[in-house]
Amino acid sequence: MPLQRATPRYLTEQQLKNPLIRAANTRLGNIAALRGKYLRRLDTVHGDRRSRLEKFQAIERVGEQLLVRLDLATGVLGYIDGENGRFVLNTQCNIAADSGISAPVLSRLLATLDDAGYVYRRIERVRLEETDAHGLHLVRTRVLVRFTKQFWADLGLRYVYERVQKSAKRRRYAELREIGQRRLAEMERHSLELHRREVSRHRWQAKEARKVTGNNVQSLARSSMRQPVDASKRTTGHAVQCAMDRLLANKPTGSG
Repeated sequence: MPLQRATPRYLTEQQLKNPLIRAANTRLGNIAALRGKYLRRLDTVHGDRRSRLEKFQAIERVGEQLLVRLDLATGVLGYIDGENGRFVLNTQCNIAADSGISAPVLSRLLATLDDAGYVYRRIERVRLEETDAHGLHLVRTRVLVRFTKQFWADLGLRYVYERVQKSAKRRRYAELREIGQRRLAEMERHSLELHRREVSRHRWQAKEARKVTGNNVQSLARSSMRQPVDASKRTTGHAVQCAMDRLLANKPTGSG
């Protein structure tokens, strides 16, 4: 099933009230002009050869979309699913589409940031059940992207990041406890429903067993009532046969 493009997202007023997001958005949005002051490792990632200006321009275009999807508690591009408590990763295709750049450009930019020590990437390849025209299974690449403390330090926001992250972790623990309690309540309701159905099934089985037992008792009663009549008929027939045999035995025979 193809991935659907997400609706473009932008920083809200609530997010801009966060000092880390507000300052990071300002600096990343002007990183080309601030080149040499922030993210200096990005210039020396290729050794003696200075990085091209296009890298910093790409950061300016993608910076807001990265901050929108940033999970402050973990530093990962993703979010917590409130229904089941699972952490969902954002796709690079949607980030690139919302930023107005191509997915390969974003992938190369993240690889450069990884080489500079600004992000940590974990790449997983998931085999799908779908196949192509040649019968080969399709493979979807899932990438976890987490910003390191070095990124925030070279952006001049490490102290702010640590303070904001500590507060975000406290909120995350409270959120996870709430999700856990909600799931326990749902499991309890599900268990009670299963118990109710089991009790109802046992009652129905007992009712059907009583019906079968009652029918058997009635059949036995009717058969027991017919049994003496049948026995008397058999006795009377046997007596008549015996009398006929005696008469035939006493009948005089003619002389030869």
